[in-house]
Amino acid sequence: MKTICLIGGKLQGFEVAYLARKSGIQVHLIDRKNKPLIRNSVDKHFCFDITEKPERLIELSRHSNAIIPTNENPGTLLFLKKIEPELHCPLLFDFAAYDTSMHKKRSREYFKSIDIPIPSDKPQSPPYFVKPPCMSSSRGARIIDNESELADIDDSMVIEEYVPGPVVSLEVVGDGNNFMIGQQTQVHIDQEHDCHRVTPMETDVNFRDITHLLASNLCLKGIMDVEAILSPEGIRVIEIDARFPSQTPTVVYHSSGVNLLEWLMETIAGNIRENKPLPVGKQCNYEHLMASDGKLIPVGEHVLSGGDDYRLFHESNGLEIFKCWGKRPTYTLICSGTTQHEMCDKRKKAIQLIKSDMKQ
Repeated sequence: MKTICLIGGKLQGFEVAYLARKSGIQVHLIDRKNKPLIRNSVDKHFCFDITEKPERLIELSRHSNAIIPTNENPGTLLFLKKIEPELHCPLLFDFAAYDTSMHKKRSREYFKSIDIPIPSDKPQSPPYFVKPPCMSSSRGARIIDNESELADIDDSMVIEEYVPGPVVSLEVVGDGNNFMIGQQTQVHIDQEHDCHRVTPMETDVNFRDITHLLASNLCLKGIMDVEAILSPEGIRVIEIDARFPSQTPTVVYHSSGVNLLEWLMETIAGNIRENKPLPVGKQCNYEHLMASDGKLIPVGEHVLSGGDDYRLFHESNGLEIFKCWGKRPTYTLICSGTTQHEMCDKRKKAIQLIKSDMKQ
């Protein structure tokens, strides 16, 4: 049995652990916390700080097929980059691509350098879209309709044209020379500009070509997701993130049958080859609902990050429910079916099960 070692026990780690379970891969987690969020979703948890005890990480690498960083802590990532030559298994992370993707202003310069269509920079008139300058957080992101509000915006924030339209995502896995592109998904955004729901959709040919161009010019060695807006004027890329994404890979798995973790593992063996567009084989609905005053409210994934424990609550054919314990219980529903009707029936069953749990 293959074994992977994850560095970081939050939502990125959960996504990888989930796909590992589907592929029969054992998961070891390293997290400095005694009780990391996903401790009950992995096979083993090793509690230590890799920067303080690197020898333990090196020893664990002897018994792993790959190490995957599943956090965005700058100090931890910098340490992993330095220690990589001493590890006994591959470290599946492209530090150069991540360095470009984590800085949103740097990303925009990269987009411009290869003529990628993006929202205009600092437009002359509102509405504006303001977002954090680095990493994949959506905290602080908002739409500004009034020119006077710009005075209160920190100089570090990215200010760009607000582009209406659905937000879409596409993953790509590369070995530096060849690139395999996944299935497009729609990322449903809540009022805080965080993702609360993901559904599959047929891949836009133009978006696929843009994704390939972005990956190939970075000589990507790892996984990256590309987010864009399907505006009335066409695709507008808003960001890239060269790390294992959360939420969308699960929908790709259930709707197309492709396990992006398996693709990432294939980079070790050199088995990455250009692929054809993936069709939507099944319907899938992935969403987060929080219990509040006897009701279920759609929430973004940031709510899960504040939880104490995140684990499987129910599993049956075409339905999985994960429960996150925190200030208020939050449930993740993964419903799939060959038709929209079948998928909706699974969701109705999920709601019934959750409401029964809320009464206990």
